[in-house]
Amino acid sequence: MNHHFPSTWLPEPSVPDDTYARRDERALDWLSRSTIARAKECRRFLNEHLSKLPAENQSRILHDLRHKWHSTFFELIVARLLQELGASVVFERDNREGRWPDFTAQFPDGAIIVEAKAPVFNATAGEELKNQIPLLNFIESKIPKGWKVGVWQLPSIGPADSKKEFSRTVEHMLRVPRPSANNEDKELSAELPTGIIHLHLWPKNPASIRLAWEAPIAVFDNSEDRIRHAVQSKRSQVRSSEAPVLLALQASGISSEFEDFDMALFGRGYERYDEQRRLAGTGFAATGIFNAQRDKAPTFASVLAFLTVGFNTCTAPVLYHHPRFSGVLPGALLQREQRTYNETSNEIQIQPSKAHGLIEQLNFVNV
Repeated sequence: MNHHFPSTWLPEPSVPDDTYARRDERALDWLSRSTIARAKECRRFLNEHLSKLPAENQSRILHDLRHKWHSTFFELIVARLLQELGASVVFERDNREGRWPDFTAQFPDGAIIVEAKAPVFNATAGEELKNQIPLLNFIESKIPKGWKVGVWQLPSIGPADSKKEFSRTVEHMLRVPRPSANNEDKELSAELPTGIIHLHLWPKNPASIRLAWEAPIAVFDNSEDRIRHAVQSKRSQVRSSEAPVLLALQASGISSEFEDFDMALFGRGYERYDEQRRLAGTGFAATGIFNAQRDKAPTFASVLAFLTVGFNTCTAPVLYHHPRFSGVLPGALLQREQRTYNETSNEIQIQPSKAHGLIEQLNFVNV
């Protein structure tokens, strides 16, 4: 079936450009110029979903996509999923304290207030990746003809540090002749005061990419702490809301899993060993932020937890219920996978999704 959506916000470029996004290029800047199939599909995706938001909010969302891509893209996806579940969405309606939660979702059987947050996970790794961009760009610009290069290791050079020695060394390392028919791959390395440059060269086919891979980044998984912090930081924004409040939260860490939400919100399992180091028992420590001992009603009724969110896919979200919330959520939300903490049995209980196909309705990019 062919669908026709307005292309007012992201028109097709008039000049052919068959390049992918540069490492440091903003998404909308790339989409404004590239004519490759993936760029065309990404424009289709954004135009389609922007057109389904309330007309008065479309230009603001597009503006925020340019300046706050990560968080605004997530907000767009959350709003569209709620619409597909049957809600009408109103953006930034003020509450009794004059604060502006992201949007109100009105379902046929009730309304909820929604705050969407996509915190930066593994920020240290992100900074390291950012520092590598000029180094990788320089290596790519110096790849000799006939070769492709893989980058095993790079020195630690910050944005304010001199790159002259790095540049001289890379130029010297890559001063190799064109490969002959008998050439095999080469490993090249050099040690600088700032660290090691370790490159791998292969003879390349004319149509193959020239930079085969980039240096890996060591990642410390701080997902559980970031989830806790995100819940705490958003409480003041929605505390005086009249309807139940849903926090839509994306865990974008490289190693984030729904188990990180389990531990952050409810707690974690443990094993106990005796003096002979034999397993003596197991249990569950209800140390999650949702299990804090308080008498008053919680700020958040539930967390709608997401993992991967991007042009190509969105992980089906899971609904985490706050144990002290005694109200009722719209029935469409309760069709999703739900996780609750049972105080009597001291365990997390999982109720599988009763409905499927929600993610497919968003018609994600498939190239």
